[in-house]
Amino acid sequence: GVSPNQDDPMVIALEVTNSEVHKTLIDQESSANVLYWPTFLRLDIPHSLIQPHTKPLVGFAGERVHTRGYVDLLTTFRTSPATRRIMV
Repeated sequence: GVSPNQDDPMVIALEVTNSEVHKTLIDQESSANVLYWPTFLRLDIPHSLIQPHTKPLVGFAGERVHTRGYVDLLTTFRTSPATRRIMV
């Protein structure tokens, strides 16, 4: 069965800005959702939507990674006939 308290990461396919994205990691305990730059480019999202973000992300080993910024994306989670759209 499905536990309502589950917090394990899962990998799914989803639709972002009318493009299907495969192997998407959903980690409920993560403080950031990462979209890699090549994926961003393939989604054809206007660069004008990128908002500046000056603080780096910190990895598990303490390494710091600077980002290009952040963008709010309308994301569709769908299994017919149920569909859910949320901003991520």
